[in-house]
Amino acid sequence: MNKGKLYLVSTPIGNLADITYRAVEILKSVDYVVCEDTRVTKKLLNHYNISKPCISFHSKSSPSVAKKLISLLGNGKSLALVSDSGTPLISDPGCILTREAVKEGIEIYPIPGPSAVHSALVASGFCISSYSFYGFISPKSSRRKIKLQKLKRENSIIVFYESPHRILKFLKDLHEIFGNINVSVSKEMTKVHERTYRGNLEDVINQIISDGVKGEYTIVVNNRQVNFR
Repeated sequence: MNKGKLYLVSTPIGNLADITYRAVEILKSVDYVVCEDTRVTKKLLNHYNISKPCISFHSKSSPSVAKKLISLLGNGKSLALVSDSGTPLISDPGCILTREAVKEGIEIYPIPGPSAVHSALVASGFCISSYSFYGFISPKSSRRKIKLQKLKRENSIIVFYESPHRILKFLKDLHEIFGNINVSVSKEMTKVHERTYRGNLEDVINQIISDGVKGEYTIVVNNRQVNFR
């Protein structure tokens, strides 16, 4: 029996219209859709009239779930792995499945599409030739500062993710370590209340406080110190 295929399908980061034609076709063709939150993914599938069984797979899933998925692939079933939004494997637990799939010689195909990292980078106004991405760093301020102190040595563009509950604490720690550096902070990208704040850290913090903290944030730090004009 031929082994199944594992597709890594990028999904919208907010606006459901941002999915690619190929991604829709793949989701229609596979046997199962593997997702973090079935409620979130079913909303997308229903929008495009796709009826497929969903299997929940997230950071708290037991090892038996990954084994089940590998068994399905080994028995010829095709799977589409998606995250709640954006490109899978970027700050999500899907790497556990892909690692095991590689060990078992299962073919893996990326289906490119929306990415919060790339969207925030191009919206930043910075010239991007290279960058470093660190996703969510420690929720604890002490550990976060230690990490930021190490990253301060990088002469590059640095990208982080942060939740609405920690964004102000994160930016204040960033200010303490990096100083009043230039940043671009994007929230609710592609959604109704999308906004990107640009400028030095003090100005950006004040703008976010003024607007109210809500939504998921992507922070782009210009550690090359190119000023906004």
